[in-house]
Amino acid sequence: MALSVNTNTAALMAQSAASSVNKSMETSMERLSTGKRINSAADDAAGVAIASRLTSEIKGTNQAIRNAMDAQALIDTAEGAHLEVSNLLQRMREIAVQSSNDTNDANDRAALGDEMTALTAEIDRIANNTSWAGQILLDGASPNAAQTTQTGNAAFSFHIGSKATAADEIAVNIGATGSTALGLAGSANKPTSLTEITDDGTAFTVSQTSGTITVGTVAASDNLSVKINGTTVAIQVKSTDSYEVSKTGVAQQFKEKIDAANIAGLSVSHSAGVLTLNVGNAVDISTANKAETAIGTIDSAMVLINNARADLGAVSNRLDSTVSNLTNVSNNLAAGKGRIEDADFAAETTNLAKTQILQQASTAMLAQANAAKQNVLSLLQG
Repeated sequence: MALSVNTNTAALMAQSAASSVNKSMETSMERLSTGKRINSAADDAAGVAIASRLTSEIKGTNQAIRNAMDAQALIDTAEGAHLEVSNLLQRMREIAVQSSNDTNDANDRAALGDEMTALTAEIDRIANNTSWAGQILLDGASPNAAQTTQTGNAAFSFHIGSKATAADEIAVNIGATGSTALGLAGSANKPTSLTEITDDGTAFTVSQTSGTITVGTVAASDNLSVKINGTTVAIQVKSTDSYEVSKTGVAQQFKEKIDAANIAGLSVSHSAGVLTLNVGNAVDISTANKAETAIGTIDSAMVLINNARADLGAVSNRLDSTVSNLTNVSNNLAAGKGRIEDADFAAETTNLAKTQILQQASTAMLAQANAAKQNVLSLLQG
């Protein structure tokens, strides 16, 4: 083997080994200090992409858990208000039963009627003021939607998943719970909005104050329509039959159409060409007979409340399972992300100890390689 000075091969090899060992040691120290196996894309390009996707799913799932718990709180708030309305209806029914007994005179029934009116007003107050985080729940208005009749269903959509799919949403309808929606409206017999519309100019009279429609002169094939609480009800006079083109016949045709339109809280009757529109069934206990009628009206209202409570209770129970499942999903996603991204401390501490020993060894060998070239001086001394 040639003895040279310019190229110290042994020193170069020791230097290269020291550099490689030093890089491995720095990697181990970085992983031990951060607790992560992947600290940059250079550590694991595919692992970085997978961990990023898992992070999105974990964060989305955790927010979905909070969404589901908020939804449950909203639903439970509405159901709690329904419970109190149910208690009020129970008391109203008790009063109606009491008033139906003829041991009561007019003064007694008037006193009972005062309490009935107060209880009805409290139902309306609950419907108009029960809210969750500022969102009114029982007025029949969907979020951010105008509502005037307080007889509809409010549609709520709860996002309970990490993706943007229909499967990650739960839709819940919360019906209006005021006296009008429950058929307990006061004695006024007019709808909230009654507007005349005539398609072909045929005249008929609409009375807003009394809640009546008086049919005027009509002929076969005439087109008549009227808007009631925002719903348009239209008819075409059926034929030349003397009954169907009469005021009474046309009123009958209107009644059939209005009944079919199923306008919330509205009932209609007709006589001699005059339709009378009634919003709700007034709870009147001024006589024994009216009190007995009121009992049936209140029973119908209780059926509506009980059905609404059952629907909300079912969704609340469903959300319990939703939260449990999402929590399990989040935990498993986090575990999967950890297996990809987290550092193995046992392996890294072992690697660190190894690289530290190798670093010391390579440094010692580099010193030996540099010292070995000094032997050339003995040849020059002769």
